[in-house]
Amino acid sequence: MSPRLSSRRFIPVSCGGGIADGRAEVWVPRASLAHSNKAHSNSLPRLEKHVVERLPYSEASSSTSHLPRYVTEQDRKRQYRIALNFFNKKPDRGVALLNAWGFVDETPESLARLLFGRRGLSKLMIGEYIGTLHSQFHSLVLKYFISLIDLRGLEVDVALRKAMQFFILPKEAEKIDRIIQAFAIHYSKCNPRRAEKFRGGWDTVHLISFAVIMLNTDLHSPNLKQNMRMKKEDFVKNLKGQDKASGEKEGVDIDRSVLEGIYERVQLDEIQPGDDHVAQVARVDRAILGKDKPRLTETQRRLVCYCRLQQVLDIQKKQSALSHERDVFLFNDMLVIAKSQNRKRTSIGGSYALKHWLVLLGASVHEFQRNQYDFGLTIISANKEVLHFNARNNDDRCRFVADVRESIRECCEMDTVRLELETEQLEVSRITVADNQRDSGLPDDAEDSDVKMSFQRDGNRSIITMNGNSGSGSPSSSDGNSHHNHGSNVVNSGNQLNPLRRLSFNSLDSGVVEETYE
Repeated sequence: MSPRLSSRRFIPVSCGGGIADGRAEVWVPRASLAHSNKAHSNSLPRLEKHVVERLPYSEASSSTSHLPRYVTEQDRKRQYRIALNFFNKKPDRGVALLNAWGFVDETPESLARLLFGRRGLSKLMIGEYIGTLHSQFHSLVLKYFISLIDLRGLEVDVALRKAMQFFILPKEAEKIDRIIQAFAIHYSKCNPRRAEKFRGGWDTVHLISFAVIMLNTDLHSPNLKQNMRMKKEDFVKNLKGQDKASGEKEGVDIDRSVLEGIYERVQLDEIQPGDDHVAQVARVDRAILGKDKPRLTETQRRLVCYCRLQQVLDIQKKQSALSHERDVFLFNDMLVIAKSQNRKRTSIGGSYALKHWLVLLGASVHEFQRNQYDFGLTIISANKEVLHFNARNNDDRCRFVADVRESIRECCEMDTVRLELETEQLEVSRITVADNQRDSGLPDDAEDSDVKMSFQRDGNRSIITMNGNSGSGSPSSSDGNSHHNHGSNVVNSGNQLNPLRRLSFNSLDSGVVEETYE
């Protein structure tokens, strides 16, 4: 992470409709980001429409004393959301930003607590991150993350069901094994008496946990016919003689009643991961129908708010107040306009026909009042496509416009950070390529000097003559003789000059003003 990004100044971005006051501002680290409001759809509590009072910056509490002394709460929360968006696409990059911007300490314990307790993080990306292989830091994060789950007094399958509310297992078998092993060790610590009943201790718990995952997939996969699913007797038989201590070739049978209980519970109730913002978007995605509908379900996309508006086809003409009613879904990076296909449009639900969609990057929103449209608003996309709407009342319009503007700011600032990261990566890549492909055979000080090279043939010898200030003490030749030739260094090679290689440098998405969406 470059110093440029670690101390990035977040200036309100003018992105067509955004409010920019031109003041340079930066996020100020704060010890706690906890909140008590859980009745919202995103990862941060609702922001007020006004900018909160600026708090004095304390130099004693931060090492960034060279930064501006004041910041708005709204800008700070936007920066946090941007870091979460990056995590939900590329976890390691998101963690780097969370560290650089001071939202989490650079310790595995601090990061584990954030991953465990914060909304707005994709459970799939959490599973990918804590399952990362060949990394001591990721292993410690996994250990501390699993240790935060209380598994006391639970059967193995019940404990596993509870643990999987906090993450989604990755697809890679090695990563799954890594996570399940950490779970088995923690389960044995939480339930020492239960673990003692197994001859293999936590190793047997590990084996049973893996068997539970396979059983859950087998019993509830929609791709398997009913007569092909695993039977109870098959499940018990598969684990026959598998309870054994380390180093033993033959083990004993696991208590049959334990295995039968596991089978019955999993058969009755599928083990599913807990809900997150991705699951919420997926439900909306399934409800909206249309031939050209974009893929809505992405790990970095979250639903900000939902609003029912009247689409205005021509602001110069009047139209019925009940005509062209649209259900508008605002996501953190795009806007989807749909028409409800329900006869009763008094609540959210049912199915929707897609009418239009646009990305928020480069878009703008404006209010207007004309003719019968007292609460009008206009959205202009990046390609200058114009959409007019009319809200039911001024409160609906104010809330929706505030949401859209904040989401546009978030998109613009996130794109700026993305470009900075890619530029930084490209610069590092160029330097690395230049270092790896440099093959002059000269020391660095000689390469930095103004040296001109010429080639001559002298009988069977190839002579390289270097004119200029080479910075070397004395010339040398391959046959051990040194020659001074009017300030030139002469190098005698053998019968054949090795070819010189030519250098080549051609080898680089909560907390918005929101409404509860259940």
